[in-house]
Amino acid sequence: MKTARLVTALFASVILLAGCGQSDSPTPADLSTVSSASPTVTEPEASDPEPPLVVEPVPALVESEQVLTEPNHSVVEEEPYIVDCQAGMGPIITYWSDGTTTGYSDYCQSAHDKAGRDEAAANTPTCDGVKCTYPNGATMPDPNAAPPIPDDRCTNQINYAGDPRSNAEINSIGAATGRCPDPIT
Repeated sequence: MKTARLVTALFASVILLAGCGQSDSPTPADLSTVSSASPTVTEPEASDPEPPLVVEPVPALVESEQVLTEPNHSVVEEEPYIVDCQAGMGPIITYWSDGTTTGYSDYCQSAHDKAGRDEAAANTPTCDGVKCTYPNGATMPDPNAAPPIPDDRCTNQINYAGDPRSNAEINSIGAATGRCPDPIT
């Protein structure tokens, strides 16, 4: 970098000096002040038939201290870390930061187990002894509810329409004998 600047400055100086060496070029007294910001044009004298001379500013050669540091070749290899686990209830697959996949890791196993618990909780109803309600709002009879008492009364088994006896009398006879009486018509 330093050499390139030096060569550029030397080349610009040679071109400038070559232009100054002409015998019919204006003298330094004829040149106006040179600004480093923009090129300056000299004003020709009235008797001078040549076009004006454009003088380009020469970039200043600035020596800067550059501190060169040796590149650090001791690369620290980072251990791969888990970036994702297979979603759902399928086999356990672990995706690592280095692009590899493996079938098992403690982290993904625990995520898999949690997904299983969450799935079971989402499908477990709350029961009140009569009906069970699922988290999605569906209901069903409570399978643990006490079975209904069978209605074995005679008046519920046989049609006693027109029988002069009361329902209580007919049911009492059936409970006492273990057999429902025949209807009286």
